[in-house]
Amino acid sequence: MQRVIVSEKTLEVNVCSDLLGQIRRLPGCSRAFWMGMKQKQEALNGIDELIMNVPAGVHLALQFKAPRPTPPDGYPFYFTINERQHGHLHRLAMTRPQAVHYVFPHYNTFTSMRMVSPDLLAQTYFLAVAHVGRLAPAPNKRGSHTVESCPPAVLIYSDLVEMELEPAARVVERILADGPTDALLDHQTLRGWLLGLYEEEQHNPWAIGQRLRGFSTVCVG
Repeated sequence: MQRVIVSEKTLEVNVCSDLLGQIRRLPGCSRAFWMGMKQKQEALNGIDELIMNVPAGVHLALQFKAPRPTPPDGYPFYFTINERQHGHLHRLAMTRPQAVHYVFPHYNTFTSMRMVSPDLLAQTYFLAVAHVGRLAPAPNKRGSHTVESCPPAVLIYSDLVEMELEPAARVVERILADGPTDALLDHQTLRGWLLGLYEEEQHNPWAIGQRLRGFSTVCVG
């Protein structure tokens, strides 16, 4: 298997930087900030602290996915959705359908990132988790589904689901245009979801870290 060249964390940090710039320019959102989640080894001692200290305000929840390295800079781009992680995200999305999104940045080489920086949102797309709904059981032991992304269409295998992607900047502007309070997650809801994840994963720090991998929120207010 070919090694991933541009990591999920690299994409998350850089795309979130551009997203924050856009969000902070919108009315009432000038003090927005990005919140990364505790992961892997950090989760061993940090998940209880995280649950207790989710910031007040409202949250736009983002599940970042890194594209596979092939084809380089070419269409379609391929991503992977984990079945168990999706189940957790879908439960959260049912509380506020507009507030929880997969993020698919269409960059799998640093060359392509440099060409468009600092406007990485130009080739970054959102897919609302609520629109995906419940997925059929994965056909493999890893519990993973392949996502074929060729905007505006996206296909999710194995039980084929076809949906429409939206540019990230357009989604953010639509959600926040009339004020974020009604559309986004309040901190009690996010905290309750994290606690539910903690219980469902039986307090296993490795499993919790895997479910929170690539997950972050933008806190507004």
